Amino acid sequence: MSTPRPPRAVPKPEGAAALLFAAHRFGLGLASRLAPGLARRWAAHLFCTPPRHPYPPVEKDWLARGRRFDVPVRRGRVAAWRWGESASGRPRVLLVHGWGGRGTQLWAFIEPLLAAGYEVVAFDAPAHGFSNRRYASLLHFAQAIQAVAASVGGVSGVIAHSLGGSATNFALARGWIKVERVVTIAAPSELDSYSRHFARLLNVSDAVRDAMQKHIERRLGYRWKDLEGAYLAAQHATPALIVHDRGDREVPFSSAERIAAKWRGATLLPTERLGHRRILRDAGVIVRAVAFLVGGLRAPQSNEKV
Repeated sequence: MSTPRPPRAVPKPEGAAALLFAAHRFGLGLASRLAPGLARRWAAHLFCTPPRHPYPPVEKDWLARGRRFDVPVRRGRVAAWRWGESASGRPRVLLVHGWGGRGTQLWAFIEPLLAAGYEVVAFDAPAHGFSNRRYASLLHFAQAIQAVAASVGGVSGVIAHSLGGSATNFALARGWIKVERVVTIAAPSELDSYSRHFARLLNVSDAVRDAMQKHIERRLGYRWKDLEGAYLAAQHATPALIVHDRGDREVPFSSAERIAAKWRGATLLPTERLGHRRILRDAGVIVRAVAFLVGGLRAPQSNEKV
C-alpha cells in the first residue's frame, strides 16, 4: 500500500505573515536542538491555534439574516445562529465548518435547506470566528457539536466540512449526538501525517514532534489513533454521504476512501476539480447533499462522480 500524501498544513504565507512564519521556523529549528522542552510547548501552541479570517460580505449577509445565540461549552462559549422557523417538529440541520473556518462558510447550503423544509443551525467552533478561547482541537469541535445540538433540541442531520467532518464522526462514535443522516465533505482521516507535515514545514525535529503529540494527547485525554477517522467510522452506522475531491491538495482523497471503507451505510461521492473549499459552493454537491438528507431522492451510487 502506498503511503498517503500528507495534507498541506497552511497556505503559503505572504507579506507580514511570511515574516512571522519564517521567524517561527527559524526559532523552532534552533529550539529543537538547544531547548527541546521550549520547542515542544511552542509547537503545541501553534498546532492548536487556528487562524481567524475576516468574514466576506456574503457571510456577513447571512449572519445578519440569522438569529444569534450563544452556547456554553467547557471553559467558554460558542457563537451560533439559526435560520428558518423553529416550529415544533421541523427537522434541523447543523452546519459544521473546518479548521480556521466559520459557521457561515457553508452559507451556500442554507437556502436550499430552508427550501427543503429544514431549520438550519451553524456555529463558530471554539477559538474561531465570534467564539472565545485561544486553542482548539478535534475534541473541542466535537464538544461544541454536542452542546449546540443539545441547545436547540437535537438535529436530524449534519453537513460538515474538513475537521468538522472528523469531529462529527467522533461525536457520533461517542454517542454525543444522534442524527438520521450526515454529510461529510473533505474530512481528514487521521492526525499523524498532518502533524508530521506540520513538523517538516516548521523545522521541528522528530523527537520534538513526538513530544508534542504526547503532550496534546495528555491534555485531550485521547490518543491520536483513537481519533483516526476509519477507526471511529467502524463504531457506528449512521447513513452518510462522504464527499471528497480527487484533487484535494489539503486532505488527500485516500482519507475518504479509508473512512468510507469502514463506515457502514456510507456512500462515497468523488468530485473533480473542486479542491478543498470550492467544493462547498458547487451546485452539484449542494443538490446531492440536500437530496441525501431529505431521503426522498436517489442517493448517488458508490464512486459516482459529480
